Formats: sequence, C-alpha cells, structure tokens
Amino acid sequence: MAIVPYKLNDKDQLILDDITARITSSLDAWYGSGARLEVAEPEIRSYRFCFIFRYPISISTNEKKAILVKVRRHPKMDSLWQALAADIHQVSPMEYSSLENMFNWLAGVDDDFGVIRPLEYFEQYSAIVMEEYPSRTLKQLLMKARSSSNGTGTSELEEAARKAGKLLRYFHYDIYVPTATSYSTNDILNDVLTYAKQIEHYTHRRVAAKSIVDSFTQKLENIQINSMLFSMTHADLTADNILYSADGKVCLIDIKARLAPIYSDIGLLIINPETYKQQILTGGLYLPASLLKKYREAILAGYFEGQPREKFFIKLFSALKVLEKWNMYEELMSRYKGIKYLLSIPIGPWVTIYFQHLLKKQLDSIHSSKVRQVFKVVEPEDPTA
Repeated sequence: MAIVPYKLNDKDQLILDDITARITSSLDAWYGSGARLEVAEPEIRSYRFCFIFRYPISISTNEKKAILVKVRRHPKMDSLWQALAADIHQVSPMEYSSLENMFNWLAGVDDDFGVIRPLEYFEQYSAIVMEEYPSRTLKQLLMKARSSSNGTGTSELEEAARKAGKLLRYFHYDIYVPTATSYSTNDILNDVLTYAKQIEHYTHRRVAAKSIVDSFTQKLENIQINSMLFSMTHADLTADNILYSADGKVCLIDIKARLAPIYSDIGLLIINPETYKQQILTGGLYLPASLLKKYREAILAGYFEGQPREKFFIKLFSALKVLEKWNMYEELMSRYKGIKYLLSIPIGPWVTIYFQHLLKKQLDSIHSSKVRQVFKVVEPEDPTA
C-alpha cells in the first residue's frame, strides 16, 4: 500500500494522546511487567483507506516488538478526527473479531501458517490494536520476482504462493465447514448480467451487455450445475491481503468473511495480478506471462495438494472475477472529475479493450464438453464421524 501525505493537527493530537495513554496502561497486561514504549509519539502511516499508528516497544526479555493501531478512513479524509466522525466503521469490529478467530484457530497449528496477535479493540475510536507482523505482501514478492535476475525472487514467490493456497484450503475446509448448496448456471448468469449491465452503463454503451452475457452463456450451454460447495470466504483475497514473514509463514489479513462458493476466493487470487494498473496500462506486458503462470500454478498446487482440481470451476470463477474487476474500474473512472476526468478520456477505451481481451482469454481457456454434464458437488465426509 502506498503511503499518502498526512499533516498532524491539534484535534488528531488529542486523540493520539489518549490512544497512547491507553496502550501504555495496557502494556503489562499484554506483555508482562517491564514492557515499555520506546517512543512518546507513534509513527503515523497514512494510507488511502486507513491510518496506521506504529508504537515500537521493549519487553522484559529485551525482545523488540511493535504495536499497530488501525483506523479506517476514505481517501478524501485527510485527518483522523474526520475519519472517526464518518459512518465508515461498521466492519471494524468484524475485522477485529476475525483477527481473534484466526489467532485462536491457527496459532501453532501448522509451521507454514502465521497469525497476527490481536490485543484490543478501542470501541470509542473504532481502532484495531494488534501486534505488528513483520512481513511482505504476496504482491511485493511478485514485484520482486519480476525484477529478479537470478531466479531467487521467483523461488520465494512460488513458495509463498504455494503456502497461501494451502492456508486458503485450511480456511475453507477446516476453520469453516463447506456445505453443498443449491446453485445453478442461472445463478452464475444472473451475476454476469448484473455486472454486464453496469459496464454497459459506465462505458456509455461502448460495451454491449448482451455480448458479455452471450459469451458466458456459450460456455455454459451444455453444462448443468445442481449444487456448489459454499464456505465462509475471505471475500477480498488479493495478493495485498496475504503476508509472508521472514521465517516463511503466510498470514491472511482484512478478511471480510462472506458465505460464497469456495472458487470465488481462488478465482480472485489467481487473476488479481492481471488487474494491476501497471498491467492494464502496459497491455499485459508489465508482468511476464511465464511468471504469472508460475504464480497461479503454485497457488493451485498448495490449495489442492494432490487432490483432483475442478479446472472448469477454477477457470469459470476466474472469468467471473475478471468481469467483477472490469466493472470496478469502469465505475471508478465514471466518477472522476476535473483533471482525473480529462485523463480518463483517452485511458477509458484502453481499459475497456484490455479487459475485453482479458475476459476473452479467460473464457477461451474453458473447455467444456459438448456432452451435457451434470455437476453435483458432494459434501466432504466429516473426519470426526
């Protein structure tokens, strides 16, 4: 995440002083006697969608750690007090609860899995207080591998991606229990129609909704789906939301926790790098196809670990996520004003063309049989039964 400019003001200073006092009074309870803050004022990191306040601490064992305090914001809010006054914090308690759940479920379960330690939720400030998890994101590893000349970056990326796939499967199958749920091609096409109509609107009919719906319909015309495995999903599983620590552990962050087909998480994670701005503006040349192939294969190898892969559903939901991201970009550009709007005039058609080609590539990779098929997903056996 890119850090954006921030200037401390008097109102924010009062809030920070109170947060700092609360943390100071809780250090003994969190870390034992002798724990102390190393600084009187936190390092302030302002991102587009949150403020992060970082407090380095020393504990009695002379071990160094850091405490992070996260408060949601919107890009146009340039101060903490403005963010706190806005009605944008409904998901913060849920996010903290998911941190607690992940910590309780995953701490010590597997050497490949890492967890963030939640410390407290300051309800007055809708602030999530947690221990820092020194790491890099999967996206940062992907960018490092792109510029790696000796292949070491690629190996590290593949290892992290494999473990990410493994953790995602544990999330779907062990932390939560997947259930076979009634689901049909009509459910899929209804989602496609919704996105397609929105894209047609945002592009001022530069794209016809019918052409998008028809392209999906052709892939599903010989397919009958009766049910689908649903589980609690991450619901925003981008490479930015997967952390990889120095000791080789993966960790999920910013979990939205929504009940959905399990392939929705896989599809988004697989296509995510192809929807980066750099990839769009270079027509898909920024990240080499060979690197993206290794990235995707590592994720799938970790998720399935020798189990049969439902290639049809993987590719279908990847195409659905491309459509979702396409809609997101078109909607974003439709709201631009001023200089951004002027810049979007030549860029808009380029974005549209890019996503048309990307969607076609995803759909062309789906090879459904000409024979009518029936997919009926069976619930996994209960290992405790």
